[in-house]
Amino acid sequence: MMEDFHGAISKRLAVELSMNGVLPFDDWVSVNTRRAEAMFGNQGVRPGAIWLSALHPRALEYLEQAPVLALAATFGGKASSRSERAYVAMNFKPLIERGARLKDVMKAFRVAYPLRAISAKAIRPGVWGTIQAISAHVDPSTISQSIPAIPTRHRHWLGDLDILWSVLQRRAPDEQANAPILRWAMLALSRHGRTGDPAGGFESEQIADFLICNRDQWNARWTWDRLIRETGDWHEALANAQIDQVNDGTYDTDVAYPGFPTEVTLSGFEFRALRSLRALVIEGKAMHHCVASYHRDIQSGLARIYSIREYGRRVATVEFSHVRAGVWRATQIKGPCNARPTAAVIAAAESFARCITEPGKALRGLPAATRDAFRAARASA
Repeated sequence: MMEDFHGAISKRLAVELSMNGVLPFDDWVSVNTRRAEAMFGNQGVRPGAIWLSALHPRALEYLEQAPVLALAATFGGKASSRSERAYVAMNFKPLIERGARLKDVMKAFRVAYPLRAISAKAIRPGVWGTIQAISAHVDPSTISQSIPAIPTRHRHWLGDLDILWSVLQRRAPDEQANAPILRWAMLALSRHGRTGDPAGGFESEQIADFLICNRDQWNARWTWDRLIRETGDWHEALANAQIDQVNDGTYDTDVAYPGFPTEVTLSGFEFRALRSLRALVIEGKAMHHCVASYHRDIQSGLARIYSIREYGRRVATVEFSHVRAGVWRATQIKGPCNARPTAAVIAAAESFARCITEPGKALRGLPAATRDAFRAARASA
């Protein structure tokens, strides 16, 4: 966006600013946009922040007081097209022109006032959904108490919350039911003081898995350290295949995967459907992760789980999630001990998702056996 103001296509944006009553080459425009560029580190947020700062001489003051407005006033960082920028200007500029109070500006964009304290360096488009959830479901006092006092901790704090909330909502989509966990996690993470790798070696998504499967066991009085210990014990039980803790009476019953092949080879990797609790437990034991806890997800139809193998050897486990009507995505791809798989494995999993979602395009040029497997599964659905 900075190049847009001073580079080869500056005339186009100059026209857009002129249409919004701004003289684009006034000195304050250059000062504001440069300061906004330096303020925000994330490339997804920066264009929107720069655009906002160029709309009014005082616009930057609002961003400096509440960096979260760079997301809120662009509706999640949407300022890449002319129509998006016009919509942003239409909603943001009148508030600044009339000198609206910061609290009122934030209220207009439905973001909680205490979130003004979040550092600009912690802001990125991916956390917008979590910021909206916090604004909707967490009281201002809890928000104020939970935001870490040290700005350098904001990125980890918000990142952990975003992973936790995203997994909860994907696997158990109920904002009202998940809101108490979000409120508790905000305070617990703040007190925990994490600044390094996620949660003492346990990724936040694994902790979310524990909370989904053990909601009745979770206690709002726990500390984050206590939750880490409980999660560790639970993962160990799964790894040791202590079936009495996960068996729901359908241990050997296969769950139907309509439209999905049972086995298929794609990009040199074998994808084998894991459709029973037994298959999930065996996979989890072999790969040293908690995939067995996803049995209810495949039963409900929210997920489809596959073991990815190369020459018969397990290399990864993938979860395909139903994100909206007719659309499936590879939402988790885990190697042994939850390690990140190779780029080739990730690419194969993403290709599999496209074959399910867009078979007309994705199946073109693939080997006949691969095409036939996907088409037969689709035909039998």
